Amino acid sequence: MILHKDSEITEIKGIGIKQAQNFYKLNIFTVKDLLFHIPFRYQDTSSVFSIAEVKEKGEGTILAEIEDVQITYFKKKIVTVKVKDDTGTLRLTYFNQPYLKKSLEKGSIYLFDIKITNKSGRKNIYNSKFEKFKYNPENQIHLGKWIGIYPESRGLTSRMIRGKIKSLEKDISKIITEPLGEYLKNTDLETLPSSIEKIHFPENQKDIDIARKRLSFDEMLKIAFRIEKADIKRKSEKSKPMKIESNYLNNFIKSLPYKLTNDQNKAIEEILEDTTKKIPMNRLLNGDVGSGKTVVSAIAILNTIKNGYSSILIAPTTVLAQQHYDTFKEIFKDFNIDIEICISNKKTIKKADNKLIIGTHAILYEKELPKDLNLVIIDEQHRFGVEQREYFKKKNKLTPHYLTMTATPIPRSLTEIFFGGLDVSEIREKPKNRKEIKTFFTPFKKRNDCFDWIKKNIKESNLGNQAFIIYPLIEESEKLSAKAVVTEFRYLKEIFKGLSVEFLHGRLKAREKEKLLEDFRNKKINILISTTVIEVGIDIPDATIMVIEDAERFGLAQLHQLRGRVGRSDKESFCFVIPSSNVERNSPAEQRLRYFANHSSGFEVAEYDLQNRGPGEVYGLKQSGVPQFKVASIHDLKLLKKARILAKRILKEDNNPEYILENLFE
Repeated sequence: MILHKDSEITEIKGIGIKQAQNFYKLNIFTVKDLLFHIPFRYQDTSSVFSIAEVKEKGEGTILAEIEDVQITYFKKKIVTVKVKDDTGTLRLTYFNQPYLKKSLEKGSIYLFDIKITNKSGRKNIYNSKFEKFKYNPENQIHLGKWIGIYPESRGLTSRMIRGKIKSLEKDISKIITEPLGEYLKNTDLETLPSSIEKIHFPENQKDIDIARKRLSFDEMLKIAFRIEKADIKRKSEKSKPMKIESNYLNNFIKSLPYKLTNDQNKAIEEILEDTTKKIPMNRLLNGDVGSGKTVVSAIAILNTIKNGYSSILIAPTTVLAQQHYDTFKEIFKDFNIDIEICISNKKTIKKADNKLIIGTHAILYEKELPKDLNLVIIDEQHRFGVEQREYFKKKNKLTPHYLTMTATPIPRSLTEIFFGGLDVSEIREKPKNRKEIKTFFTPFKKRNDCFDWIKKNIKESNLGNQAFIIYPLIEESEKLSAKAVVTEFRYLKEIFKGLSVEFLHGRLKAREKEKLLEDFRNKKINILISTTVIEVGIDIPDATIMVIEDAERFGLAQLHQLRGRVGRSDKESFCFVIPSSNVERNSPAEQRLRYFANHSSGFEVAEYDLQNRGPGEVYGLKQSGVPQFKVASIHDLKLLKKARILAKRILKEDNNPEYILENLFE
């Protein structure tokens, strides 16, 4: 049977319906999927040692003759294999594999990959990998060469995967075609068929490096295509250019009770400059927690309205939308600006022109939108889908200018890849009136001491200071030992007797949440116990203490967001990260939390988290659409730059770029 890239894996000899189920768990459905299933590491078994050398080294690959195979029954079925070469003998032990008694042939020569363990003074060799010696290295599949170790699933080992890929080796050049054709000329890249051969069947490290270079490029090229296509589309759209209304803006800046930072001023210049053009602005305002993004967006809004247009600001939650509404009402009180709120329970927009509308995604279902809409600001953009962001473009003939904001600092590498089509403004500086939040890693055994200190701190401030205590779950789960708000609430009411303690979670109705937060803001509540519903944007100036329980269950970017809910005034503020009782000393989980406690910059924290856990865990792949690379490094911006140059050229010159996209490695 002639196989092609789209052949189902059940067409490969030896893969039946039952075995196919195990491949499906790894997202392997076709021959192409199998060939694009890449080893995550390699083992060099190409150097063969004598038994004497391996006894000295403690591990290695040997070529030996089987002298005897015995099976004994003692609790477990134990197979003992005696092997020999010119330098000595070894005894190898296998557990619960009685079939080896028949399959290992006495007098035959095998390759064994062994590791000698030393327990209680006794040297043993357990469950060594083996393969019959075939005299020609090319015919060896599992030993005597560089072998790939693959991502596995239950019922599917690297050995099995390797065997099936080996059966396709001679046909790889027919199954996989080179999608780049002429574009490959004058590059230092290997062809795709050759790269797939080398990645599965390398002769040395150089082969692996050559293959990975090409496969990494293909992964980056897919991202580059997406970025360049979006760029072409944006440049084809038209927006209304605006003048910079310097008098209004200068008066507004003078009215502020603080001086803008250099980063804020730079971001304002970049945003205003973008809005003077006929091509719509598409900018990301990437700022640290508490760095003053809101006032930057306020200046862009003020300029839009004084140009005679409307602006919409979308927040991810009702609570945050209401908070923005209150903030903008206050800061624009002397500037004659019409402000409306559009949330689920206040969803009617009146005469919709030359105004600021603040709301949640409920705005998307509002029929009467401003016809003069010229600026859309999306706060915490990663919480909105692409379809929602495209909505306003469909409503208006002209595309409004777009400013997206995030308070989850995103490292430069991820910004380039995920937001490659956007211009980026960064605000790293904190306003001068903000004190640094003192952060402490607090071992579980010191938890009650921490609570005693909090009680004392709040009482000594004459109930002026307030505290958040955050938990990862609402109710106890059988699978997770994490403490939950409902369970801990009763316990903490006792601990903080004499203080007002309430709890807030995602299952409360919007009005109940608003009422609790309003009571907390008005100091009717001293301690608010909560889940991460308060993660983004909640502003309580007198909240000076943040406690995060089971802190190892949060990503560092999320911990930094939570820390940012305190320290929002000139008062001294504190953050305590408390791991659960089962976090071991000096474990990776503890190290992460100690790093967090010692670093106040959100950008540093996010970079550390990205390096140690990867983008999927840090930002949530399903939520954010961050690409999952098999081979490429998300930090390799040089490669992305090269890929973007080629993607731009292909989109300009090629009539069928989709063919290239479909056939690249992925």
